[in-house]
Amino acid sequence: MGAGYHGGFGDTSGSGKRLLIPYNLQFFASKVFDAGGRITEKTFSVHGSFFLGKSVKRIQKELSKQGYITHVEKSRHANSKAKRIIVENNSPVKNITVIQVSPGSRRHGDTAYVKVSTSDSGIMKIVSDATKYRTDGKEKAKIFFARRK
Repeated sequence: MGAGYHGGFGDTSGSGKRLLIPYNLQFFASKVFDAGGRITEKTFSVHGSFFLGKSVKRIQKELSKQGYITHVEKSRHANSKAKRIIVENNSPVKNITVIQVSPGSRRHGDTAYVKVSTSDSGIMKIVSDATKYRTDGKEKAKIFFARRK
């Protein structure tokens, strides 16, 4: 316990100084996207966890900063809680076509994941916890784990 507002020794105004470390989310986003807004398997394997823990709206906002025009829809599977961010302005310069954000599912277990479909690098999935993830062997995506087994 210090003096500060706790009524200890000296004046109780506190030091008034705070250590502020700027937190720049765009810096981290720039690691997963290249200059043209593309995602490659290499950048996704290293920086794909950028997508985990973010809401659909937050990911959609990041895509907008990269020049993507998107809309959100529910998953096509009946009991799924996943949301899909559909890219409307596909081009040779921007390779993302769909991003699916899932809080977890019966099929894959109780762990969050984000699946990114691209026009040239295929489908890539970042999974939050490898110990909880289940696969049925029918995966079309290249899977990367934020936490290893």
